[in-house]
Amino acid sequence: MYGATTADAERAVRAAERRKLPVPPEVYEAKRLQAAVYDTGRTPDPERPALPATAAQAAAVIQQHAEALRLADVTRRAADLFADEAAERFVTETRAAVPKWVAGLDKEFCTLVGVVRKAATKLPEDVTLLDPKRIDWNDPVTTAAYTKAEGAVVQLEQLVSDRADIARVAGSDGGRDNALFSVAALPEPTVQTVMDQGWQDLHPVLAQWRDLHQQPVARWVYLVRQQALTLGLATPGQVRERAGCVELWRDATHARSAARTLRGAHELVAQALSA
Repeated sequence: MYGATTADAERAVRAAERRKLPVPPEVYEAKRLQAAVYDTGRTPDPERPALPATAAQAAAVIQQHAEALRLADVTRRAADLFADEAAERFVTETRAAVPKWVAGLDKEFCTLVGVVRKAATKLPEDVTLLDPKRIDWNDPVTTAAYTKAEGAVVQLEQLVSDRADIARVAGSDGGRDNALFSVAALPEPTVQTVMDQGWQDLHPVLAQWRDLHQQPVARWVYLVRQQALTLGLATPGQVRERAGCVELWRDATHARSAARTLRGAHELVAQALSA
């Protein structure tokens, strides 16, 4: 189980502020409380006083300094008793704000996707040509469309990065292809779609997405053109669900291939999907 830290919470708050999303006052208060406990737990030792001029004064000066040292030490120890609770409160309050923050990104996400989709209609069908070194800069239509797509993609990449910072405090997005599943979802497999070999239409989309990892403009143009996946920002935890859908498709497809009869295939696929 992924345990969120105060650093995750701080990144989430900064990302929300960067996107101009409303931060609940409870989050700010919890953040100040956590910082106060943290700072108190690192109260420095008092500076050593100057050595007195006479022996008669030495004992009193040393005793006073010893008391100040003890107070600093006890203060640090006492603050440490509250540190975990204060940190958890900050994380908890921040986590509670995450669903609304992610939902608040959706309108801008859809707008930017729309810009890329519109520009894509005027760009070459071959996405491998969507590279600054291969674009025909003498074609004003292509140039204008590529420039608009590129500008929207830069904003989309930042938005997706901010979404990841926000969502992390609510739980890890997972591993491979989490960037894709944070913005797109496969259709849920059914017995019929698996029997109709639907995975053959879905697998190439994932492969193409991976192949274009160094070409963000081409990647997004390809994504808005394909029809197999549905675009939409993932809520916390949904990235893992979407990734799990891939495994479900694969398991069901393997079950279909392992069957010797059509009836057996139906039964094995149904078992795989209900597991």
